[in-house]
Amino acid sequence: MAETLPPEQRDEMAVPSFLHRNPALRWMAWRRVTVIAQRLRQALRAVANGDPTVVMDFGCGTGVLLGECNARADKVYGVDIVLRGSQLMVEEWQLDKVALLTPAQAEEAVPAGSVDVIVAAEVLEHVEPLAPTLALFSKWLKPTGKLLVSVPTENALYRFGRRLAGFSGHYHHSNAAAIHREVTAAGFVPRRLEKIPWRGPFSIYWVIDYQRP
Repeated sequence: MAETLPPEQRDEMAVPSFLHRNPALRWMAWRRVTVIAQRLRQALRAVANGDPTVVMDFGCGTGVLLGECNARADKVYGVDIVLRGSQLMVEEWQLDKVALLTPAQAEEAVPAGSVDVIVAAEVLEHVEPLAPTLALFSKWLKPTGKLLVSVPTENALYRFGRRLAGFSGHYHHSNAAAIHREVTAAGFVPRRLEKIPWRGPFSIYWVIDYQRP
C-alpha cells in the first residue's frame, strides 16, 4: 500500500507511522488502533440483542480497522473520500462483509437508524464544518447506537511526534478538545474518555465513546 498510493494520500492516511523505523512512533500508531478495536468489541457487546449488527468505519483510510469490523459485525460500511487504500485491504484480507462508499454514496445508500456503531478514528479533525457530518451520524445510528472517536490533541508533544515521523504541512482543522465540545453540543453523550498514551502534556490522542442523542 505504501508503494501504491500517491505520496499525499499515503501521508494523509498516516501510512508511514505504521511502518516507521522508530519503534516508539510505530507503537503509538498501532496503540490507537488497538484501543479503538477494544472499544468496538465492547460497544458491539453492549448493543447485542440477537439482531444483525452494522458498523460504519467513517474515514476508513487504509482500512486498518476493517478487519476487526468484518470479524465482529454482520455488515460493515467503510466510508472515505479516497477508497484506494481500503480497497487494497479488503482485497488482501478478503473482507466479505465490507461495502466501501464515498461520503456522498453513503448519504444515499445507508438507511436512517440502521447502524449500531460508527467509528471515526483520526478523521473528524479533517472535517470542516463538522456539524453536517455529526447530523448524518445521528441520522444513521440506531437509538441505542454508539459513536467511537479518536482525535489528536495537537499539543506540543503531538506536533513534535509529527515532525519526528517526517510529516510536514498542516492537515487538521481542529483538535481533540474543540471536537469534543462540538460533538457534545450536537447532543452526543460522552460515556468514556481515555487519553493516550498518558494524561496531561503526554496526551497525544483522545479516544471517546459517545451515545447517540
